[in-house]
Amino acid sequence: MSNKLKFSRRKILVGSAAAGGGFALGFFVPGIDPLSAQDNGGAEVGAWVFIKPDDQVVIRIARSEMGQGTLTGLAQFVAEELECDWSKVTTEYPTPGQNLARNRVWRDFFTAGSQGIRNSQEFVRKGGAAARMMLLEAAAKEWGVPVAELTVDKGVITHAKSNRSVTYGKIATAASKLEVPKDADITLKDPKTWKIAGKSLNRLDTPDKLTGKQIYSIDVTLPGMLNATIMDAPVFGAKLKSYDGAKAKAMPGVKGIYPVGETAIAVVADTFWQAKKALDALNPQWEQGLNDQVSSDTIAAFLKEGLETKEGVHVGNKVGDPAQAIAGAAKKLEAVFYSPYQHQATMEPMNATAKAFFPASRIPLQDSIISRSWSPSV
Repeated sequence: MSNKLKFSRRKILVGSAAAGGGFALGFFVPGIDPLSAQDNGGAEVGAWVFIKPDDQVVIRIARSEMGQGTLTGLAQFVAEELECDWSKVTTEYPTPGQNLARNRVWRDFFTAGSQGIRNSQEFVRKGGAAARMMLLEAAAKEWGVPVAELTVDKGVITHAKSNRSVTYGKIATAASKLEVPKDADITLKDPKTWKIAGKSLNRLDTPDKLTGKQIYSIDVTLPGMLNATIMDAPVFGAKLKSYDGAKAKAMPGVKGIYPVGETAIAVVADTFWQAKKALDALNPQWEQGLNDQVSSDTIAAFLKEGLETKEGVHVGNKVGDPAQAIAGAAKKLEAVFYSPYQHQATMEPMNATAKAFFPASRIPLQDSIISRSWSPSV
């Protein structure tokens, strides 16, 4: 991407967790920070929902979208319980720093496999349902009628007896001032009545990815930022034996060369390309280990041996006698399917942007600098 975000020191939020000695760093990114929605007016109705005067609904997503549709799926859960107009839904990400500052209101920022949906769908749905309850209560108070007499459909609250209606956008500010319902008081919808959740809808993240609007950590540029590249051992268990640092240290922009644990080496430089070229020049050597001879063929042989062994096999569940049935079959059909060992690679280089504090003896710069960790394939 050619567009680089510029940040001032005032817009970097750094929070330290007293419990457990944790550390969280959140960046203010226009269009991503949940508080940015307030710039255009509107109100937060519970932590998961922000509603603008024009009835646009911004749903907070505290999980990573890694290609499986997690972002859209979680937004569908919130929108379903909220009873809003799906065509007016957008999303944004809270930051870890904001989560920490608000007593972890968005829970753990953890995404792996199918857990983005499976482990968070209940409390995300409750976030949408709580917001709906607050909006209905605000309308009931304004009209002086029981909440039970109100209905809502696609973000429009209606009181049939008095022929009155109001949109979410117009009642959101009043709703934001109410107390958020406790979990025990929230009743979720029966999945049989779902109109949005569980349905095949266009993904919300696709347009931004196609147009280049989506900001990734690899796109972020910060004042005084350095870049680091790291090379790990090519096989598990191998250790770094030696490297040629003289040539790399003399190359333009290089600030330092640092072993990382026993298995990796990293270069810090002014730019990524300078760090990458210096890393290439290190010519690291690795100690030989048990996994040096591992290949797709050896893995296949290991698995085949495990399938054929008769001793020490634990059987968790058995119905009938397949071996006896096959042996007594009049006609047998056998097929073997094989796939080589596959590498689950990321679509972009694994990277992170962080504020780092280096002792002056290691990097002769200010002790408050910005560094990017970049992991090339080896």
